[in-house]
Amino acid sequence: MKPVFLIISLIFSTSVIAEEKTSVTHGEQLHNDKCLACHTTQVYSRDDRRVKTLQALSNQVNNCMKGPAKAEWTEIETNSVINYLNQKFYKF
Repeated sequence: MKPVFLIISLIFSTSVIAEEKTSVTHGEQLHNDKCLACHTTQVYSRDDRRVKTLQALSNQVNNCMKGPAKAEWTEIETNSVINYLNQKFYKF
């Protein structure tokens, strides 16, 4: 019984990791298509950056979507971009 549980656990954890990676990869693609049309990635690492929390990052992405980027992303796509930016630049 224990080996079966172990195998199921490994399959589940592997699929979650793969899904997260795909989400981040998709977020990077969405980011590159929309966000880099207005600014470079230097905005994320400059000393005087405004984003200091994960919530502030989420707010900023949502503001840009509705404003300059005019991105019509789903909630899942928006979260993918937020996850990408957080993993790549912010690390909250």
